[in-house]
Amino acid sequence: MRIISYNHYVKNKHVLLIICISAWVFVGCSRPVSVPSDATPAATGTGAARGDTGDTSPTPLTLVPWQSPDGRVQLRVPQDWIIESHIDAGRALWIWNAPNQRGLISLLLIASPTALDGNARQELLRQTLIQLGATNQTEIQHDAQGRILVDAQGTGTNREGRSVPLWMRVSIQQFSDSVAIVVMSVPELDIALIQPVATQILATVNVAPMPTTVPLPTVTPAPYTKDTFDKDTGKWFAGDDLRRAIAVHDGVYRMYLRMADSYYLSAPAEKARLDQQISVDMSFEGSARIGTALRFHARPDDTRDYVVCWISPLQRFGCVRSDGDTWQTMHDVTDSTIINPTGVNHVEFTVKDDQYSFAVNGSMLATFATTMPDAGVPGLYVETFDAAAGGLFDNVETS
Repeated sequence: MRIISYNHYVKNKHVLLIICISAWVFVGCSRPVSVPSDATPAATGTGAARGDTGDTSPTPLTLVPWQSPDGRVQLRVPQDWIIESHIDAGRALWIWNAPNQRGLISLLLIASPTALDGNARQELLRQTLIQLGATNQTEIQHDAQGRILVDAQGTGTNREGRSVPLWMRVSIQQFSDSVAIVVMSVPELDIALIQPVATQILATVNVAPMPTTVPLPTVTPAPYTKDTFDKDTGKWFAGDDLRRAIAVHDGVYRMYLRMADSYYLSAPAEKARLDQQISVDMSFEGSARIGTALRFHARPDDTRDYVVCWISPLQRFGCVRSDGDTWQTMHDVTDSTIINPTGVNHVEFTVKDDQYSFAVNGSMLATFATTMPDAGVPGLYVETFDAAAGGLFDNVETS
């Protein structure tokens, strides 16, 4: 089925990127971790540096290009290092280990809704040094590429349990919708290994903007949809990434947004029409607004038109219209005890000619008229505000 879906961030979208680069040191961020999106990152701390007996001199590093599976993140990494990856609750972690397990690179992506200004990035640099237990060796510098960076000294632990002084370089860089934190760390005896390539590594880090729409496969639209979600038949969009977790699972269609201040609208491929209805059983997961949309369609410039009515666990509801992603209120936010904040709500949304009606649990909550001449399809809707949240949908039927 062709999946019609859309994701938009109301505030500035921002992804916090932590890259821990370490040669001959095993660092604290080398294993999968779960980090809150608003937490100050703890990139590296102590580690197990190489022992002093029986070790040969390290081979000079040769850098080769690498990019993330979605193509967004790029940098150059040491050749022949072994990569492993982990995905946990929307956080993506890549690890490169030296073949002899004496060095690694860790790259961790964390979603965050708020972009950082210059002062905040400088404060993040200071906090990173604190969490590293590192002391500045130079003043904070600003380079021509807009990075702020500092060289620092820290302490690691070798295999024999002895303290080893570490050289570190910590860098913060702002991208269009993300911030990159790069930490390089080596025993001071091995500075000659990393310093020749440190500038090259920083210069190659790039993070492309996060896409706002999902590619749409082309298939023949169905007349209508009836789905109990007993199994995933491929009719609805499914995806798990930094922004969202959307899937058919345990007999429901779960739409969960990991980004605050965002919304998502998804619909199966149907024949576009003017008169239509959608009914669905829905329940809240967190503090999201959840609802249904009608006459949902994309313009040639990839903006979207639709009318949506939603309910919230605060026992409120409202209706808005989108014209090319510009919203207009159709029904003001209103309190209603008809809405069940902790259980299942049966919702019906209908349009005939220019008349819309929105009913919840058998009670008519809103009727209004608005002219939207272009045909479209019904869809499901989720919106978040201060925190990640979502909705569970079941027994969808359109006509």
